[in-house]
Amino acid sequence: MLRRLEYPMLVIDAGNTSVKFALVTRPGGTPKPVLSVPTAKLAATAVKRIGAKARSVGISSVVPAASRILQKAFPQARFIGPKTVLSFKSLVDRKITGSDRLANVAAAQARCKKNVLVVSFGTATTFDVVDTGGVHLGGAIAPGWQAFASLPSSKTALLPRVPAKAAKSFIGKNTREALAAGTAGGYAAVVLQIIDGMKREAGVKKLRVITTGGDAASVAKIVKIKSVSDPLLTLRGIALLCAADAREVRK
Repeated sequence: MLRRLEYPMLVIDAGNTSVKFALVTRPGGTPKPVLSVPTAKLAATAVKRIGAKARSVGISSVVPAASRILQKAFPQARFIGPKTVLSFKSLVDRKITGSDRLANVAAAQARCKKNVLVVSFGTATTFDVVDTGGVHLGGAIAPGWQAFASLPSSKTALLPRVPAKAAKSFIGKNTREALAAGTAGGYAAVVLQIIDGMKREAGVKKLRVITTGGDAASVAKIVKIKSVSDPLLTLRGIALLCAADAREVRK
């Protein structure tokens, strides 16, 4: 049986690239990052030391191997999953929706209540929209910026890999410049098209956009959209969902 939620609480966001740890000292408090480690190097013994002062643990993990390590280190941890009580109404299939996406929506909905779109620029790029009634309608998943930028070179013999950054010009004078223009312009078109389509389908005229994820700062230079960036969004959402779940368990 899960322990009641106590503070300080350790919140953990285990993604495909890295595992982020933060402490929340009080209900509704801002997560304070304490460590980020590559997912491939996650170890149970080191994790236990990180959480030594925590009185409860909340976890979002989209990597099964990381989940097993974290479960071993923290047997009483709350994992965000299909049965977690949500702080918002959602229409998605909870069995196959990433816990990181649910955490992002929880934090965005708490901040904006309605008419909000969350875009997370990580290993993959995820989009989730909350409509005029505050309902999470669902979202989309696209290649992450780093993966998108590497596609031409990974599928061709002679095209070089170009840095994942904004192009200086859309008219390249050589192969590298042309690749930079095509990848940056193509990725911007993908992101803007998805946002526009979601806005139209959700029937929202004014949609607030919140971005997060490791590549959010890089993508902001490429995709010109009015948005608010919150690097702590997923960690905030994990804390919120754990609190909502704990309240429901106590009833």
